[in-house]
Amino acid sequence: MQNKVLRIIIIVMLVSVVLALLLTSIIPIL
Repeated sequence: MQNKVLRIIIIVMLVSVVLALLLTSIIPIL
């Protein structure tokens, strides 16, 4: 059960980092 929670947390962190990079790369264009 703990492994699944850790995996979810890692996925969420990766997704948030990717979204942050996308936002920082898109905002200057706008």
